[in-house]
Amino acid sequence: MRTAVRSLLLGCLALVASAFAPAAEGERLKCVATIPDLADIVREVGGERVEVKSIAKGPENLHAMVIRPSHLVAVSNADALFQVGLSLEVAYVPALVEGARNKNVFPSAPGFVNCSIGWKAIQVPEVLTRQAGDVHPQGNPHLNLDPRGGAFLADRVLEALSKLRPASTDYFKTRHADFVARIDVARKRWDEIGAHFKGRKIVEYHQEYDYFLLHYGVERIGTVELRPGIPPTPNHLAHLIEVMKREKCEVLLTAPWSKNNFVDRVAEATGAKVVVLPSSCGGVEDSETWIKMMDTVHERLAKVFGTPIPPRQ
Repeated sequence: MRTAVRSLLLGCLALVASAFAPAAEGERLKCVATIPDLADIVREVGGERVEVKSIAKGPENLHAMVIRPSHLVAVSNADALFQVGLSLEVAYVPALVEGARNKNVFPSAPGFVNCSIGWKAIQVPEVLTRQAGDVHPQGNPHLNLDPRGGAFLADRVLEALSKLRPASTDYFKTRHADFVARIDVARKRWDEIGAHFKGRKIVEYHQEYDYFLLHYGVERIGTVELRPGIPPTPNHLAHLIEVMKREKCEVLLTAPWSKNNFVDRVAEATGAKVVVLPSSCGGVEDSETWIKMMDTVHERLAKVFGTPIPPRQ
């Protein structure tokens, strides 16, 4: 009887250990990404040697993700968890990692991948206070919407995958080089489009597109939010409408998650055109990959500004 019980316990322990063991060299790495942009880039670099799941699907507010049991299961079985970082996922990733109890993706493990390491962030607060709203202590986290962000994130993904699967490093490097080469081709077109954006004025709902705007010299004269993460008050909206009329600002940027009554009210009062832009891949039509998403962001802005849109290559 004791022998049977002992064998059963050893069998259970073996099953638990195998569930949380790193993938063998011949197996595909199980990867979880917090946003579809990272999932796309992990697929581009990892190819057939990875399988990837994304927690976010695209239209959501990335600051207020709702975690589901399926997310917990995915992280529990993952060899790697890729996150943007800069506190974008701080509301849910720590609890998700703790709940998954997977040593492969603990913060000290190679499978816990912070893809913002080395990125020069903007809007880093000098003083942290709740009065400033939902600010991020390390700066604006929306680097995925910077035209330079795709290549930067691909570099971080290459580093991580190569550490997790050293024998496949050459394979990953080849795929990474091909992806970056396609980004370089796309960026020539984006720069051609963006050259007409300098000096234009816009208002945005949330400060999601500031890397993009800064890159092309677009002037943001205000936000619909009172402060990051804080809905507007009637007084704030009245002031914003006054400023937009005075500055002759005719473009209002919003993401799918923030296309709401506040945006409609400002647009109606000012005559501004509302442009819905993706805040991550899959957020709008024709944005399923990172390159397609950036194509769509450039083209939608060019259309509302009335500037040239060269054909995609």
